[in-house]
Amino acid sequence: MKSPIGALLLFAVGCGVAAAPLSNAAEKPAAERRVAVTYVSPEKFTDFRSSGFGTATDKDLKYLTELFTNHLEKLAKQYLAPDERLEVTFKDIDLAGRYEPEHGPSTQDVRICRDITYPRMSLSFRLLGSDGQVRAEGERTLKDMSYNMTILPPTGDKEFRYDKELLNDWMRREFKKRKS
Repeated sequence: MKSPIGALLLFAVGCGVAAAPLSNAAEKPAAERRVAVTYVSPEKFTDFRSSGFGTATDKDLKYLTELFTNHLEKLAKQYLAPDERLEVTFKDIDLAGRYEPEHGPSTQDVRICRDITYPRMSLSFRLLGSDGQVRAEGERTLKDMSYNMTILPPTGDKEFRYDKELLNDWMRREFKKRKS
């Protein structure tokens, strides 16, 4: 028979593994992160879910916010100078494609990409230098109405790739390889 302490220890270890954060960005203290991302009421975003049935769940919101935060952190290494810090606030996100569960339960997790379901994001940003001075700021509405005609290079990262490409284009245009 197992001891209660052994069972409790096994439970604690199991919880620790299950509760491990999905991203390294979330583990870093705010002062060490290159990008600080805020999502204003993501549960009210136009289309911000990773499954076709129902409304966005807490699991959807956590997964997608970590996905886009990690992506922006990766882009910051590529486009920002080492002493710069970027603050981004998402006000709305409408992901590329739509779930169309009416096609049956086998398509509940398939986003159907049609010309009219292009990705859109509304955000504001501030680029700060090491001295805390604002180097650039603004509000942007990002959209790619021709995303369905875009040929993206084959990569292993296919999840929400049109939405990530929208952020890639914005960072490329906005910050033009400021890295020194």
